[in-house]
Amino acid sequence: MDLVTFIILFLAAIVGSSLNAVAGGGGFISYPSLIFCNIPLINANGISTVALWPGNITSAIAYKKDIKLSVKFILYFIIVISVGGFVGAYLFLNTTSEVFSNFVPFFLLFTWLLFVFSNKLRNYFSTNTTDFSFVKPNYLHIVCMFFIGIYGGYFGAGLGMIILTAFSLIGLKNLNEMNGIKVILVSFNNGIAAFAYIFSGIVTWQYTLVMLAGALIGGFYGAKLTRQIKQETLRYFIILIGAIITVIFFYKRFFS
Repeated sequence: MDLVTFIILFLAAIVGSSLNAVAGGGGFISYPSLIFCNIPLINANGISTVALWPGNITSAIAYKKDIKLSVKFILYFIIVISVGGFVGAYLFLNTTSEVFSNFVPFFLLFTWLLFVFSNKLRNYFSTNTTDFSFVKPNYLHIVCMFFIGIYGGYFGAGLGMIILTAFSLIGLKNLNEMNGIKVILVSFNNGIAAFAYIFSGIVTWQYTLVMLAGALIGGFYGAKLTRQIKQETLRYFIILIGAIITVIFFYKRFFS
């Protein structure tokens, strides 16, 4: 691996992990950077998932003071999103490169649209709930989180956006608190998928270790930084990044 590749992947992991600390979508940065460095599509997805996983753990530590929820609440969602992650990873490992590359732009567009319209969706399904302590997951929430987990295990970019949108529909409103529980769920989901990818042999360690180092830095300090930014500003920033990456993927796949 040459110096340019090293720098690109290291910085991409820092930015990607920081973005995960904001609202997810770190794969929007890490995955394209691997493709740019001529890593095959399937391997790039595996490397991106494995590399950004520890960054989610450090982000969870940074957000620990913001998390106010019952153990029962988080346990339900941890179990179903972990099982979903395993199913998604299995499906991914049995998907061809050609099929996978066709899916990616549409996955990105779907998650971006969800985040853009999350406020309107939340208002439509609004409740008076503003704190996790007063939210009780029902069967619909659990089933939805399972399918979200499948997506996370299959691809993962934008997983945090989907989870935040789902939380909005439940009636949660504090972005920092939502981010705290989100990074915990993403950590479990991506952890299950990461181990599946590692044992499958698609992970190239010389690239993964470089990105792991960057992700650990970005995960912790990115979460610290985003807690100081106005939530509305944060939201517009995420929407802009998501739009740019989605357009690039569509262009590269269908118009280039």
